[in-house]
Amino acid sequence: MIQLLGAIVRGLRARALLSAGSVLLTALAIGSAILGPVFSEAVTNSYVVTRLQETSPGLTGLSRVFTPDPGVSLQQAERDAVAASEATLAGPWQEPYAIVQSERFSALRGMVTFWSRSDACEILEIEGRCPEKQGEVLMLAADMEKTGAVLGEPLELPIFETGGVAALGLPRPALDEVVVVGSYVTPAGGDDWLIPGRLTSTNEQTSIRGGYQPFAPAPLITTGDTITAMGAWNIRVDTHLDVPSDLTPEQLDDAATSAKAVPSDAEVEVDGGTLRADDTNDLASVVADVRFQQSTARGSIAPAVLSLVLVALALLMRLLNAASELRVPELALASLRGVTARRLWGLGLAEPVVVLVIAIPLGVAFGLGLSILLVRSWLAPGLPLPLPWASWVAAALVLVAAFVVACVAVGLVVRESLASQLSGVRRPVAARRWSVIAQLTLVALAAATLASKLTAGGPGEPDATDLVLPVLLAVVAGLAATRLIAALATWWTRRSRGRSLSGFVSMRAISRRQEGTLVILPITAAIAVAVFGAGVYDSAATWRTSVAATESPAHTTWSTTLTLTEGIELTREVDPEGDWVMAAASVPNPGANFSVVDSSRLARVATWPPTWSPGLDVDQVVDRIAPGGLVPTLTGKRFSLTIDNQADMDRDLAVEVRFGTRNGLPLKAYLGPFPSGESTRSARVPFCRESCQLEGMTLGGGAGTNTRMSGSLRLSDVEMDGVPVDGAIQGAGWTPTPDPAVRTSIVEMRETDGALEMTVDTGDSVGMARITAGGITRDRPAMAGPKVQQRAIEKLDEGYGLIPVEPVGEIEGMPFTGPTGLLVDYSSFLTDRPVFDNLMTVHVLAREGTPASITEALSEAGLSVGTTLAKERHVLDQSAYALALRLYGVVAVLVLLMALAGLFVSAAVQLPARRRDAAALRVVGVPRTSVMVAVVRELAVVLGSAALAGILAGSLAQWVVLRTITLGYADDPSTPALVAAISPLRLVVLALLAVAVFGAVALISASMTVKGARGATLRESAR
Repeated sequence: MIQLLGAIVRGLRARALLSAGSVLLTALAIGSAILGPVFSEAVTNSYVVTRLQETSPGLTGLSRVFTPDPGVSLQQAERDAVAASEATLAGPWQEPYAIVQSERFSALRGMVTFWSRSDACEILEIEGRCPEKQGEVLMLAADMEKTGAVLGEPLELPIFETGGVAALGLPRPALDEVVVVGSYVTPAGGDDWLIPGRLTSTNEQTSIRGGYQPFAPAPLITTGDTITAMGAWNIRVDTHLDVPSDLTPEQLDDAATSAKAVPSDAEVEVDGGTLRADDTNDLASVVADVRFQQSTARGSIAPAVLSLVLVALALLMRLLNAASELRVPELALASLRGVTARRLWGLGLAEPVVVLVIAIPLGVAFGLGLSILLVRSWLAPGLPLPLPWASWVAAALVLVAAFVVACVAVGLVVRESLASQLSGVRRPVAARRWSVIAQLTLVALAAATLASKLTAGGPGEPDATDLVLPVLLAVVAGLAATRLIAALATWWTRRSRGRSLSGFVSMRAISRRQEGTLVILPITAAIAVAVFGAGVYDSAATWRTSVAATESPAHTTWSTTLTLTEGIELTREVDPEGDWVMAAASVPNPGANFSVVDSSRLARVATWPPTWSPGLDVDQVVDRIAPGGLVPTLTGKRFSLTIDNQADMDRDLAVEVRFGTRNGLPLKAYLGPFPSGESTRSARVPFCRESCQLEGMTLGGGAGTNTRMSGSLRLSDVEMDGVPVDGAIQGAGWTPTPDPAVRTSIVEMRETDGALEMTVDTGDSVGMARITAGGITRDRPAMAGPKVQQRAIEKLDEGYGLIPVEPVGEIEGMPFTGPTGLLVDYSSFLTDRPVFDNLMTVHVLAREGTPASITEALSEAGLSVGTTLAKERHVLDQSAYALALRLYGVVAVLVLLMALAGLFVSAAVQLPARRRDAAALRVVGVPRTSVMVAVVRELAVVLGSAALAGILAGSLAQWVVLRTITLGYADDPSTPALVAAISPLRLVVLALLAVAVFGAVALISASMTVKGARGATLRESAR
């Protein structure tokens, strides 16, 4: 035993380079096997944490309404409400907090509610002081202007006796007036309030079906005794989800189950009263998403680790083969001494087993160390390191595989005949049957996987085959390159008589020295994995930016209950130059959603990924959807219009002027009569005191009705408070109103010298001249997404609150609606037409660096931050597939390092044989330069073929995978498509790096070969 140990130590020391390389590769394989399951589970846990941390608290928290039994005091009811809500909770939840709220009252021309929360003044940004007495309130800053409230003064609570509010039958408040002692702004985030949007006002709106929603100011924050004095009240108990760093999917399951414990459609009897749910909790979808991410993590990370393990084992096989071949003399000597086959196997396996034993602790340390590094660097802060049993099982399997590789390497030598072992000459041999079968199996598997991906019906969710494919293609490409290079070298040596001596020598070396071509396979695999990983990661990163921009089309996306018209007015008020904020909206419509933007500000404010409009920049997109004119903006109290009337009419000419809508009500003014000749008429327009839009006019008889008319009309001057309005005629893009239901009498219309001239003729019937500003045509210009249905476009009708469009181009994505949308300018949707505000979801977009004065003005107007581009991107960057692609980057680096290490060791092992060949050539008179050129050419052909095969295999895998997957939810139509682009620049850079690295290796190897190629080398070998 001592002699055996001594022989093992001497052998390892004699072959130190091969031994060290084998230990390194085995450790990498074991460490990779440990890393895979650890990182897979950590990725899922991290996704749970980051997804919940970035999700709006309103979607993860609970809001339950407690109705106390009659006669219960306010303090006791609060305790009962909190206790009842806590009793239904399971899993990680924060401490509930109670909000006392009154019923809705009819006051302030709308619906008013009163709220009381014990710490409201500490968590709200207020101006003034906190309510202390009965009847004192805090009011939203934006509502004070609307209601005429003044800080520190009483505010009457008038009842709106007529109209839609009265029809709702709401009770009157018990108090006739309150004292506004302070104002507050809507919270920007959900840290202290579960749904910050509840602390904002809702404007008066009409719906498409004739419904009516009155003005509802934000809750008036007051004291508890004020609410009890009002009459009926209840208690809202809000609970935030607690998201610790060690939150697991199992704990999330418990929380999601408890979230359904109280139904929203029924009341549950509890101690002290009843409890019902009144929230937007959507933990169930988060759980479903987590389950999807778990499967994605397993299917994505396993192939990445598998590729690393396979390349490590392939290189290990090469090094162990080399070590076994160097041990041929001692094994042959043992055979001559009569050692049995069993002992001969034991002697052959002794060194590899020692190598594996040494590598086990190093591999475990490497796997755990790399896991800790990646988890701490990439995943959620404070995330504990999981140690699943699958890691140890995988490590054991890899160790078994490494032992099998060692057995195969030793068996290739032990099974040779004694004569072959003693000959000392290693000649090329035909591939063994099992090797041919294994290679054909790999080729068939790669072909089947490639065919399945190419024949897939369409983009789908990523699976294991997407990341196995590059490994399979790399192996097949490496095998093909090895055989092809060897075959070409053999053919060349047979036909190269009379040609370059260095070329003949290099090709003959390639055809006869199998050790040289064996490096093609691992290098090909390494480069293919690197090309695929870099390409897919870059494409996926670009795709994630596109998806994030769909959700948040600017640096910050503010949520609001304002109408689109009010949003446009607000952005123009707080940012007159249009450099920082803009309003936008989305309008759902089956088959063709609308993305409505302020095109005049889109290029400066919004984020526009280049993948949304390949071949077009955002300015070109704006040019295509921009209106033909700019709707005039008016400011003042008195509107004046000058008309030169040269038309024969049955009635006096009168004009109806339309200024859009506000709070669902049309704004109009009537001017006239306008006698023959030139005359000016005026009308009071108090609603334009701050700002309004001159959207359209109707010229006819009486109050803009039908009449018989023939002749010409010339509109020259538009004034507000006696001051001419710039752009009221020139540049306004006046057109006959594009409404097929309106019979127009306009025969011709043109703009001349700042005036609008019309030729009108109703013929034998009656009509009117109805005109619209803004260059509006019947079919508004729109950019269409690829998933918009043509049938849906053809069915668009203004009667349902939508607009007919004329697609003027195609784009891949757009704000809010992605590829399912029609991108239009806001004027197309609003100008001179009835608008149902309930159709739109309005947002205000703000670019990065927006001045604090503008953001403060948005907060004071009742807006709250809905999301940000960074937030949406962060959530996507933490998805399992994104993190798996990061791991592919690590794998690519490790594989390249292993390939270079294997190449270095292989070159060092082959150096004595190369020196003998070079020395033989030098002895017969071959010049030193020719020998060096032959060595460089040999290595250049071998390494160049490996690099070329790897680049082609990686590029093919990238193209196939990207065109057949969706890096997100395949059933989400708003997800932008992934652009399957292969960057030629990236491939050129990679090729140049390969040339530089492999060229340096070839030159160094050639120099060392020639340097030691002397006659003494042959004499030394002959001893």
